Amino acid sequence: MKQKKFSLTDVNYYSLEADQAYCSASQFLDIVGRPSLPGCESRAMAKLHGEYKEETTKAMLIGSILDCLWELEDLDYSEKLQIIGERFPECLSSRGKTKNELKSEYKLALKMYERTLQDPLFRQFMSGEKQVIMTGEIEGLPFKIKMDSYIPGKAIVDLKTTQDASMKYRKYIADSGNWETFYRSFSYDIQLAIYREIVRQNTGQTLRCYIAAVDKKEHPLPQIIELSPKLLDEALETVKAKIPTVKMLKSGEITNYVRCEECDYCRDTYKCTVLSSEEFETQDE
Repeated sequence: MKQKKFSLTDVNYYSLEADQAYCSASQFLDIVGRPSLPGCESRAMAKLHGEYKEETTKAMLIGSILDCLWELEDLDYSEKLQIIGERFPECLSSRGKTKNELKSEYKLALKMYERTLQDPLFRQFMSGEKQVIMTGEIEGLPFKIKMDSYIPGKAIVDLKTTQDASMKYRKYIADSGNWETFYRSFSYDIQLAIYREIVRQNTGQTLRCYIAAVDKKEHPLPQIIELSPKLLDEALETVKAKIPTVKMLKSGEITNYVRCEECDYCRDTYKCTVLSSEEFETQDE
């Protein structure tokens, strides 16, 4: 696959061409996997070749609406709704008394936003420059990043929605048998390690990194979590170790892609075979 770097903007950042030219934290993790979700080279490359588009879930849309509300914090609510409607038309009602209002299943995003606005510390961490784009290279692989709240010279803050933002919450990882924090289970440490490194390359400064989390409960809980430098250093080493495979996949040197056989793409493209009862019986051994 030909990779030609070019200037990124808000308009083309999420384009197929940008994804082909640059790796991102999400693309990297799509390939190598997270503790809570295995990677799938076959799905990731189908997306890069424009052959597959992942379905947008309700959870993803709630997170996107929350991002948008914070990005547009200086606008009034009607202006925010107008822009949300342009970006995510499926989230607004199109008829009746609620026309041009958020559909009921997406109003949780507004509740989460209003709850975070009430917290002075959360507002402080989300007071940085919004959706700042930077590019760089890690081990020769071009990367792009887009930061939710960038406070120059001080901090990188990533806004996350989660099932539970309390310190006691842990997610069970079946493959390892471990219970992990939400930010480790979804590899947000990997994401912020990439962000920190690209910002360092652009500014010469190694900044502190934070997750501004809010959960999706009826009474949302906000939380600020600082990821330690040690955790981020280890995460960056993990990235560097796995980059050679990612580079070969993106360059076309590897064409025999590994399938996870668990995701929707693998189920949709699975070719059935004749399996013996013995194979079924011993599958979990």
